[in-house]
Amino acid sequence: MKRNLSILLALTLALPPAMLWAQQGGGGGGGGQQRQGGQRQAGGGAGQRTGQGTGQGTMSQARQQQRQRLHTQATTQQRDQYRTCDQTMSQTRTQVRTMQRSASGKAFNADEARRQQQQIQEQVRTMQQNRERLYQGLNKEQQSAVQQRNQNMQQIHERIQNRLQEMNQELSNTAPNQKRIAEQARVTERDMNTYQKEFRQMGDDLGLKNQ
Repeated sequence: MKRNLSILLALTLALPPAMLWAQQGGGGGGGGQQRQGGQRQAGGGAGQRTGQGTGQGTMSQARQQQRQRLHTQATTQQRDQYRTCDQTMSQTRTQVRTMQRSASGKAFNADEARRQQQQIQEQVRTMQQNRERLYQGLNKEQQSAVQQRNQNMQQIHERIQNRLQEMNQELSNTAPNQKRIAEQARVTERDMNTYQKEFRQMGDDLGLKNQ
């Protein structure tokens, strides 16, 4: 009888560790499933990023191909027209800067300022005509590629024209305001810088620069 009780007691004491072991094993299996699920999810994210990168790479490649195609379409005449227009812009910017400095100095001469304003206005007119001639000489693909830049330059040109008209009105006075003339010239030069920067970027897009 005592022997049977001893065996039963031993079995009872051995049972909790076995159950504990089973529970731990089951928990480990669940953790493995969670880890596998996490790996699948991470793998899906990597695949999505790869797809996006491929799409961006395709777009970049298409733009590069278009750029190369546009560069091969550039003609010698277009490059000559581009250089002429760019030189006129640089000369106009220099003239506006000179006028701004003269108006800012003590020896301001209204008659000299009027002469400079007329000269700048003529140069801006020539600059605009040269740019329009260049754009109209482009083929359809070239025009489409730089259409937005051309529109931007047209808007800037209108701003410059408005500045010059305001300057002309001020200079038509018997005693023009020197500070106002200097400020109008400064703003005009800033617009000219923006205009030429846009134009040079257009030349770069079409392969007209440094040829």
